[in-house]
Amino acid sequence: MRPGPGREHIPFETFEEDDKSLTVLPWDAEDLVSAGTLDRRLFDVTSLISQGYDEAHASALPLIVSSDPSREGAARVTAEAARAAAATADRLVALNTPGVPSRNLPSIHARSLRVADRQLGDFWKTLNPGGKAGAARAALTPRVSLDGRVKAVLDRSTAQINAPTAWKAGDEGQGVKVAVLDTGADANHPDLAGRIAKAEDFSGSSNTDDHFGHGTHVASIVGGSGTASGGTRRGVAPRADLLIGKVLGDDGYGTESAVIDGMQWATREHAKVVNMSLGSGSPSDGTDPLSQAVDSLTASSGTLFVVAAGNEGETGPSSVSSPGAADAALTVGAVDRDDSLAPFSSRGPRLGDGAVKPDVTAPGVGIVAARASGTTLGDPVDAHYVALSGTSMATPHVAGAAALLAQQHPDWDAQQLKDALISTAHTVPHTEVTEQGGGRIDLATAMGPVRAGGSVSLAPLRTGGPGGRQRSATVRYTNSGDRPVTLSLSLSLATESGRALPDGVVGLDSDTVRLDPGATAEVPLSTDARHAVRGNYYGYLTAKSADGAVLTHTTVSLAVHAPQHRLTVFYRDRDGKVMPDWLPTIWGPDGFVDYADRQAHVALVEEGTYYVSSAFYDMTDHGGEAGTVVAPEVKVTEDRTVTLNAAEATQVRIRTPRPAEQHGILSTTVYRRIDGHGLIQGAMYFDDVTRLYVSPTSRVTDGAFEFSSRWQMVAPQLRAKVSGSREFVPFYEPDSAVFPDRGARLTAVDAGTSSAPDFRRARGGLAVVRYDFSVTGPELARSAAKAGAKALLMVWPEEQGSAWTRWQPTGDRTAVPSMRASWKDGTALLERVRKGTTTVALSGTVRSPYLYDVVQVSKGFVPKQVVHTVSERESAVVRSTYTRTGASLWASEQRFGWRPYQETAWNQYSRYVPVGRERVEYVTGGDTLWNHVVHHNVVDVPDLPLAAGMRNAPRTYRPGQRATERWFGAPVRPSVPRGWTRPSVRNGDTLSVYVPEFTDSDAGHWSFAEAGGFGTGRATAADDVASAVLYRDGKQTAVSDNGAWGSFEVAPGNARFRLDLTTARVSDDWRLGVRTRTSWTFRSDTTAESAPLPLLQLDYAVPVDAQGAVSRARTHSLGFTVRMQDGVAAPRGVRLKAEASYDGGKTWTTARTARHGDGRQFTATVERPSKVRGDVYVTLRVTATDSAGNGVRQTVERAFLHRGTA
Repeated sequence: MRPGPGREHIPFETFEEDDKSLTVLPWDAEDLVSAGTLDRRLFDVTSLISQGYDEAHASALPLIVSSDPSREGAARVTAEAARAAAATADRLVALNTPGVPSRNLPSIHARSLRVADRQLGDFWKTLNPGGKAGAARAALTPRVSLDGRVKAVLDRSTAQINAPTAWKAGDEGQGVKVAVLDTGADANHPDLAGRIAKAEDFSGSSNTDDHFGHGTHVASIVGGSGTASGGTRRGVAPRADLLIGKVLGDDGYGTESAVIDGMQWATREHAKVVNMSLGSGSPSDGTDPLSQAVDSLTASSGTLFVVAAGNEGETGPSSVSSPGAADAALTVGAVDRDDSLAPFSSRGPRLGDGAVKPDVTAPGVGIVAARASGTTLGDPVDAHYVALSGTSMATPHVAGAAALLAQQHPDWDAQQLKDALISTAHTVPHTEVTEQGGGRIDLATAMGPVRAGGSVSLAPLRTGGPGGRQRSATVRYTNSGDRPVTLSLSLSLATESGRALPDGVVGLDSDTVRLDPGATAEVPLSTDARHAVRGNYYGYLTAKSADGAVLTHTTVSLAVHAPQHRLTVFYRDRDGKVMPDWLPTIWGPDGFVDYADRQAHVALVEEGTYYVSSAFYDMTDHGGEAGTVVAPEVKVTEDRTVTLNAAEATQVRIRTPRPAEQHGILSTTVYRRIDGHGLIQGAMYFDDVTRLYVSPTSRVTDGAFEFSSRWQMVAPQLRAKVSGSREFVPFYEPDSAVFPDRGARLTAVDAGTSSAPDFRRARGGLAVVRYDFSVTGPELARSAAKAGAKALLMVWPEEQGSAWTRWQPTGDRTAVPSMRASWKDGTALLERVRKGTTTVALSGTVRSPYLYDVVQVSKGFVPKQVVHTVSERESAVVRSTYTRTGASLWASEQRFGWRPYQETAWNQYSRYVPVGRERVEYVTGGDTLWNHVVHHNVVDVPDLPLAAGMRNAPRTYRPGQRATERWFGAPVRPSVPRGWTRPSVRNGDTLSVYVPEFTDSDAGHWSFAEAGGFGTGRATAADDVASAVLYRDGKQTAVSDNGAWGSFEVAPGNARFRLDLTTARVSDDWRLGVRTRTSWTFRSDTTAESAPLPLLQLDYAVPVDAQGAVSRARTHSLGFTVRMQDGVAAPRGVRLKAEASYDGGKTWTTARTARHGDGRQFTATVERPSKVRGDVYVTLRVTATDSAGNGVRQTVERAFLHRGTA
């Protein structure tokens, strides 16, 4: 991630809960998200990437804008505020990408739009013109939601739900309209020919044809004729009128707005039932736009929406996605042919309130139905049929069943159809209520005379509540038969762990009910909180006939909460002033807590332990200051007030052996774990933040708590000192020339303004100019240089805020060193100049000889003084050499650090390091995990984590440890590094090889071939090349243009294999290791299970310096180690031959070789030919074999440089 234009100084917080999804929330969006005005999904980075909405895959962001206020603010919004919100919504929609239609979504009072990346800044300014918003701003702001991506949710099944019983009665769906909203349909398929009454496209495709295969399959399950199978594979309602709404594209994906558009069309076409075998793939609480549309359209039209629960069951409970989470939806899970729940079927309870979802199940495993022409989805049976599995396949079984019921009862509305199917379904033993709802549908029973309410959610109770029975819900029973029925009622509720609800908590007004023919009766359910025990309870109210047969059942749920109290939370700023619009974050084991009254700062919470936090960020003339203010253990047993006071925060101080300043991202992390549930809350600040604070806390007694901060500190880059005044910090312009490390002493001269500069008196001195943006910095520097000035200092306008900027080492340099100073520092300097001659001493370096990579940790509590002292005892001291590989004088690098509870490491900016030299790096020891990545050049986008480069395996360091690392140490060549976690193996008759294209002299470093353009300037102008060929008994069997990376099918049996890997690096980034050729030979036979391949590896030890060169001495000893890839026994009987070429491989000299150690280490002496006198590149060719017949031969062109004699 990187900040948008003009947002370089906006910090942001990060949140990770138990599901490990990562939310990144900018500082000025927090209030709108908290108010429900701004969709939190817009900041769920994990979900955005999974939907393809990252910048690498999308050039615009799809949104849904509604002028309706958020639910929280709806009661207080005024007519004037509503008009303001509507006007803002109109301005937002006007930013829609030209040529992209804006959908009108009246069912949710909204419109859709796509905002181009370049327009997102304007969109945000229009939505939130005043920066950080409070409750008042939220009431004037339209609701903005992500137009999330929706996907298709992937002969005996009709009999399994007893559809033939309905067919025998003559019910085949005649006259009932069923809309199928999916990927379109193949209207020419024999099973659908003549079956489609109408079709409409909402996906943006040019037609309603199904090029994906999902919609045809689903439509035929609902109402296919079965013609292609002679009637065997007919749909559930084979004579229903099918309406085909193509809402998903030819790749199986669509947007929420397209789906809602299709839903509205279906209701306008008077569809009785709508099948939606699609979903967002992310758990929902039913408040998202799709779910809201289901509820709204059901209420206005009476249409029943039958929706797939989703295929995320293996992620665990509460995995039902949108729109299946909607209250009104008939949500469908999947079972196999034995009625066992499919492992993929999404489970309940619903996220948030714990309601029962899915409502029913149906067959969804291995369903054979129509195959769209030309599609390859699923397991084809023949030209006309394909087998698919998913809740997508279960859903049309239920939609077809609803159509048959609607034919039998044309006056029924959506709720009656839903009740009948739920209450008569077959409950499957040993399957949780929250996994199956009412159970697998049973049409024979559903079309019978007796039915009941499908499900009820009893009003929540609180432990210790008042005694006495309270009416909570009513269940309706209906007998449409011609005989009276007496029902015996029984209720059983338990938690998912099996703990039964105590007796007396829920009661029936009557345990029997008599239904005369055509009669309806209501049975009240009442609750009594006196004996209630906290928990979520689920079960069935079962109705049996006189002979004990179960006729109906109603799904019942009850939430029993702990007593609720008012938690009032205030925030005081750095001056101790209460901030009325500032609402701190409240989090507990059940997740984030919303405020019940935002203006009064009151949240209603259950008894328990909570974490409360806030943060501050202030800009000053001398840089920013930021802080975290927390109350990690708020125990609520009664109404209470908590005040977070930023004035009490203490500064986090990092003491270093040598002068240092923070460069790059400064981040904080708070980890809190309560009752087995965890939260990771982070914040990230850019370089302009120079002071960090945190509030002291008491030690927590419940769960775990940790505060940590991540620092990246180097020698001060630039300092300015005027005799008799304090030192101040100017900033180099990004493209500035720099002072030598010895610094400079210059006389400061007032040179006026940038629009009318006067450099006449600045010759040999420092020209100080009040900058007004009338000319560019480089232009001003050229004018100053032309007048003889030695340097330029621009006084940054006060209204522009911080003068901070970030120097970069590449590109054209300004004519003289060019700097910025804050308004305060600059005007103070000019005042000194006005009084007399003023000399400014400028010091610092952009080539820091040391680095402090620090993670400061406070476990259990935050002390009153937070001081982290960097020392050789506390840290590991790593001497890192950065080899110069080619034209570039600088490299990019990042060291990611993460704590044991983290799965994501933050380090936004890549850092610059000069090559051809060593840097001493102090790295925090202990249980912090580190991963270092180095790119040989300056990357094109420094604001992103490095996506390419040499890296090592994640590791920890011991306090006091000493280590050395050499990056890109010669020779750079292909090999399987030590500790490699992806071995090359044979499994059966599949060879899977995974060999990194480039490793260096450090055994654990590795990297891959890069595409061109990753660096800057002329460097990395061309792609790296890596290709491989596999031979079996001398015959070519596979070719790869992706290097030795991938799986290859080979003939069975024992054979001799040769794997050839060729790499080339042709840009001027590389003067060493420009081409390599490696051949591995080995024997391999068919295996019963995965077994590592005996690939010999070569490790090199060449005495090169940081330029990749050996000294001028004529002879040099090179070290070699021959080993197997990890997981294979060490080779025996190893032989090695080393050859060197001083003319690019035209002629070769065999080196004198000596074996030592355990017989797998060798020393070879190479000697420069007497006729070669200047610097020369040495090409190596090394051959090694073992007694088992395995071998490796590796040629590295320009392996290293041999310096010449004078």
